[in-house]
Amino acid sequence: MKRSEWFTVLQNQLLQLKAENFAGVEATPPPSRRKRRRTPVRLAHALEQSEDWVTVTGVQKRRQRSCKVCALLRTEKKKSFATTFFCERCSIDNAKCWLCNKIRRDYNGVAKTCFEIWHDDFGAGQDIPASLGKRVVLRRPGKNAGKRKKTRRELQLAREGGSDGGDSDSDSNDE
Repeated sequence: MKRSEWFTVLQNQLLQLKAENFAGVEATPPPSRRKRRRTPVRLAHALEQSEDWVTVTGVQKRRQRSCKVCALLRTEKKKSFATTFFCERCSIDNAKCWLCNKIRRDYNGVAKTCFEIWHDDFGAGQDIPASLGKRVVLRRPGKNAGKRKKTRRELQLAREGGSDGGDSDSDSNDE
């Protein structure tokens, strides 16, 4: 039976139904008058720049973190990038969702920023393709974030400086 023939038979069967056939059937309530308007994910989300600063060779710079989309899409030929931007709405507490604001990738044949890929194609992280085989983990900054660790040389100089008695208050040679 062809599709058009099937529709003709179905229509004839529906036209033959009487009111008695619908006795005891509860009608579906009409849809509510107020429709819930969903804002698109992109409109509610925006990039913000981190205010986490670090001093590198005497110059103060913003601390960079690995971009989540770059990490998902990286290959042998295309590396992952670092960024200072994050999406506050996608972040959980102080575990930020770091995303690039520059066009660095072609996704599905379209040049997009990582922010656009994350929100438009990955549904703010809810629809990450299984083919990527990875999952995203939002990590909180370390307990000593923003504090620079001393280099081996600085530690060595501090030890040498402490051994000759120059900085310590425990010298009792004056007596």
